[in-house]
Amino acid sequence: MDGYEYLDHTADLGMRAYGKTLKELFTNAAQGMLEVMAATKTIYEVQQIRINVEAESLEDLMVTWLDELIFKYEVEEVLFRRVKIQQINEKELSAIAYGESPDLTKHVVYTEIKSVTYHQLVVEQKPNGDWFAQVIFDL
Repeated sequence: MDGYEYLDHTADLGMRAYGKTLKELFTNAAQGMLEVMAATKTIYEVQQIRINVEAESLEDLMVTWLDELIFKYEVEEVLFRRVKIQQINEKELSAIAYGESPDLTKHVVYTEIKSVTYHQLVVEQKPNGDWFAQVIFDL
């Protein structure tokens, strides 16, 4: 099983992400979102962008993390292939995102995500210790 799956959601897109650790959960959530935005296999790791986010809760951290990746894509014009989380706790995350500037002659861009919503947002640890998140994206 992949670390994420997509959900049908009226006018938006839903995703569930999974992980054995909090780091794996947040990595899988980011990867699932990136793969909705573009064909990540066509993106080279030419640029590295540091991302540091803080929040008051795990739910806020998830939204802030994914929104920051969207923001970097829009403002710095970088398509990301993958992320590597260096440090994470319940209120802070630091990572490096790898990618390159969009080139429509070689990149396949699928959809634009406007934002991450709080609608039906879940970030929780299961009784067995695994992590689960559900996120809805505004397209």
